[in-house]
Order: sequence, then structure tokens, then C-alpha cells
Amino acid sequence: NGKIYMFYGGSYNCTPQQIGCAVSENGVDFRRISSEPLVRCGADNAWNSSESGHPYVFEDEEGSVVLFYQGSADMGNTWYLSRLDIVFDKEGNPRVAG
Repeated sequence: NGKIYMFYGGSYNCTPQQIGCAVSENGVDFRRISSEPLVRCGADNAWNSSESGHPYVFEDEEGSVVLFYQGSADMGNTWYLSRLDIVFDKEGNPRVAG
């Protein structure tokens, strides 16, 4: 729909890192879609309690959008990979499905 989405890791190295999203109509000027993270880090002792970060978004041939990301529960000593389905509302704003 003429928009470019940038999924990014806010913060750095488990301080905690969480995933945000910004949108642009021209590929230069981006605005956040929300002041809240799209994907937060997990609760204490969760697999991603230190970090949900390093996002990568993939759109398949059918148009399904998947967000792949890594998490850590021990300040970066161990990493786990996960994925979430992303859907877009009528205004083109992404959200985690489910």
C-alpha cells in the first residue's frame, strides 16, 4: 500500500531489548506506529526475559507476514529463536496475530 515498514530492536544488549515498528511513505522519514513496543521482552524467568530483539520480517508468496526474532533469558549467554505472525489493520498498522 505504498508504505515501508521498519521493524527494529529498541535498546541494546538485553537492557532489555524490545521490538518496535516504524512506517514511512518515502523511505526516508519514519514515524513510530506506537510509543509501546510491538513485541515486549518476557516476564521474569521467561525464555525472553532479557531480550526480544533482532527482528527479521518475511512475507511469503501468499502474503502472510512472519516476524522472526531472538530472545534471551540470561543476559545474552543463551539465545533462542522464535516467530510470530503479523497482521495489518485497515490503516496499515501491524500487530502480532493471536
